[in-house]
Amino acid sequence: MKHSIISVVHIPYTTVLRHDFPVQTIVMSVREPLIGLFSKSFEKPSDLLCCAFGLRNSEIDTYFSLISGPKTVEQITDLIGKDRSTVQRVLNKLHKKNLVERNTHLIERGGYYYEYSAKSTDDVRKEILTQLEKWYQATRSFLKQSWPQTPQ
Repeated sequence: MKHSIISVVHIPYTTVLRHDFPVQTIVMSVREPLIGLFSKSFEKPSDLLCCAFGLRNSEIDTYFSLISGPKTVEQITDLIGKDRSTVQRVLNKLHKKNLVERNTHLIERGGYYYEYSAKSTDDVRKEILTQLEKWYQATRSFLKQSWPQTPQ
């Protein structure tokens, strides 16, 4: 029979919210590991997008560039200062995460191009609330049902 050794290492958790926001660091100590996590404050919608969807700076910048209305890859490239391939990669990620919609437009001479638009902020807020509620229910259920009982 093989035995596995599992070790737990506490590593500081660092969150960089946006390049123009201050860097916030949460250090979890062994003594009080959740204090920093539960006292985290959110000051801007991008803080929640970062946490709820695991977005990076370029993804947040791209999403917010679309809030004002639909745009092509070229328009987004000009707005956020990233190259075309980066913007396309980011848009594909945002599309998979259901944060942007993509409409196909045909070109008369042949071919097509995409125009992207941000999902409504109400839809994104509802998705974050749904994720939060699922996490809360799963955590609550685990603590009530699976958490070891203290011996009597």
